[in-house]
Amino acid sequence: MYTLSILKSLIPLLPLTLALPLEPRDTTPQFNITSLGATFPYPGVYGVDSVNSYVNIAVSYPDSSSTNESAVLNTSCRVDWPAGTTPGPTSWAPCTDTALQFRLPAEGWTSDTNFRVELWEQLKTDGEGLEASSYLKFAPGTNDPNGYLFCLQMGKFNPLTCTLTGPMGQSHRTVVMTATRESSIPA
Repeated sequence: MYTLSILKSLIPLLPLTLALPLEPRDTTPQFNITSLGATFPYPGVYGVDSVNSYVNIAVSYPDSSSTNESAVLNTSCRVDWPAGTTPGPTSWAPCTDTALQFRLPAEGWTSDTNFRVELWEQLKTDGEGLEASSYLKFAPGTNDPNGYLFCLQMGKFNPLTCTLTGPMGQSHRTVVMTATRESSIPA
């Protein structure tokens, strides 16, 4: 009986409790690779081993200049290797929006179809910024969590072409990378 009287006294306060705004929460910044296109040499009888190679990604990333925590910017990043050059790790290079930098680091490069992408957004003039990275692999028929790439060599004398989508673009994927705050750009 005592419990019932307490509940009756609290019921009028319920609408006020539900009407209170939620406290803002710290959101973890994320970088998202929304598309990827890459071309690599494909040696052998049916491939082509001297081709202009590239990796091109479209990225959405946190807008550090906005007061809205969910504000994002979009840009693209690209690295090229001239024909006759074996694709491999790269140094930091600015993306189209130079607030973001991109590289394929040596400690993550295994092959043309197995590499790590690393992104950096500088937040302060003292060098502090956000860093995010993810491995991207061509791993058909496996449950590999990094198996994002779909790579195909189509027809005689064509390079190996990789995307984040399957045949005919029906299985679009986005690579979501959690960013961490660092005191300076990784070496």
